[in-house]
Amino acid sequence: MPGRLKRHDEYGHTHFLTISCYRRLQFFRHDSVKKVFIEGIHHTREKLGIRWIGYVIMPEHIHLLIFPQPNGSDTPIPVSQVLHELKQYVGRHGKKALRKIWSVNRSLGTPPLDAWALGQGPKPFWKPRGYDFNTTREDTIHEKLDYMHKNPITRGLVDRAELWPWSSYRYYELSDYSLIEMDWDGSWPIA
Repeated sequence: MPGRLKRHDEYGHTHFLTISCYRRLQFFRHDSVKKVFIEGIHHTREKLGIRWIGYVIMPEHIHLLIFPQPNGSDTPIPVSQVLHELKQYVGRHGKKALRKIWSVNRSLGTPPLDAWALGQGPKPFWKPRGYDFNTTREDTIHEKLDYMHKNPITRGLVDRAELWPWSSYRYYELSDYSLIEMDWDGSWPIA
């Protein structure tokens, strides 16, 4: 693993990001924690003004496609700042949602999650690092969206993408704005 992660915050670049839960624990197996992530997207967009192109929430990781430039700005928001804001919000409120589940059920649903809940000391929510891929090509954006939207099918969570409400697929293909609206109308270049 490299000593220092190098991010490229360039004008006009879209970022495909993967962030995983601590020890790949399935914190997002619970809908209440998935809802916290959606709230985190809203919070981060409102605070930083970045634009969300796509997302999928999987049980133990998240994929995001973002355009980290506020409308009318030539200066991108550093991806590290976006991730810090998002991960901090979701970590804090996600742990609160997990505590609520624990107080009712005395279990988070799996032995590894229960061991995390019962462990002594700090209880991280996120792995410290993630995957960041810059793209400047429209075909790559579509490729990453397709990959994200097929992820729940590949993992056997659903048979068809429209059955997984926790991704941007329903926004793009079914005009479903019930969870969150994306900030891309499909035009190119993104401006």
